[in-house]
Amino acid sequence: MKRLLACLALLSVACVFAEDAVRPLTPERMELLKHSLIHRGDGVGRPDNTMEAMLYTWAKGYTPECDARYTKDRVIVAFHDGSLKKKPISQWLWADLREEDVGSYRGKQFATCRVPTWDTIFSAIRENPNRRIHLDYKDVPPEVLAPMVKRYGIEKQVYFITCGYDLIHRWKKALPEGKAMHWMHLGNWGRLNFDSPEALGMAEAHERALFEKAAAENFKDIDNVQLHVQVNYSKEEPFCPRAATLKAWCDRIHAAGVEASICVWKEEANDPKTYKKLWQLGFDSFGTDYPEALYQAIKDGMK
Repeated sequence: MKRLLACLALLSVACVFAEDAVRPLTPERMELLKHSLIHRGDGVGRPDNTMEAMLYTWAKGYTPECDARYTKDRVIVAFHDGSLKKKPISQWLWADLREEDVGSYRGKQFATCRVPTWDTIFSAIRENPNRRIHLDYKDVPPEVLAPMVKRYGIEKQVYFITCGYDLIHRWKKALPEGKAMHWMHLGNWGRLNFDSPEALGMAEAHERALFEKAAAENFKDIDNVQLHVQVNYSKEEPFCPRAATLKAWCDRIHAAGVEASICVWKEEANDPKTYKKLWQLGFDSFGTDYPEALYQAIKDGMK
């Protein structure tokens, strides 16, 4: 019986991927792919949340993601972690934070990298209509960020992103013409145990709850839904959530007229094969810490 179930699972996965085995990269699909979220600016390539990372990703034609935090004197800066040198960002004065080296951990060549303000970032976006950014909510309210975006005239170039659906409603109320991405995670920031059906079931159920909450409102105020997935290629069903589940969710997102994105969590994202397989499920764009692998998959035509 176990062997039969395993064979059926393998057949199910094969059928999901065989349905659209060759999905061409049309100009329209390439434009949506450029919305792909490049985590922290350039993933593992360049220092987090720095202008150097953003400029590199913009030059490649894709969309960096950075985080908005307050300093002690209420300057809005781009910084991922909650603290620097064990001191909360909310306790740093901007005059001190701006002098800190935040690049050397990626290599000596980045020793001059510094924390940027969001005014600097928005100014750079305003310079070029082809530049977009994913603005990740941390502790700066949407009611503060929205007027800034409007002041710079870049409403269509900024995606406010969060896992909190209520925050998205607040963003759209403050900036009706703005863009929003709702990311939905598995409730587990470590590596999932693919040998535990219980662990996989709990992870999928966690993401399903987030999905169904938004689906119940027909994804109102959402321009892009980003699902999270973990991968283990040693298993017959390599994805959590399962491939069939991901495809069904992707189809439901599209039926609501919303873009569908998927973020590959952990190092399996550093493999073009991963993007090629998920591309077959119908997703429009990706989220990644390993953009070079994504760029290679796109170069290969996602075949």
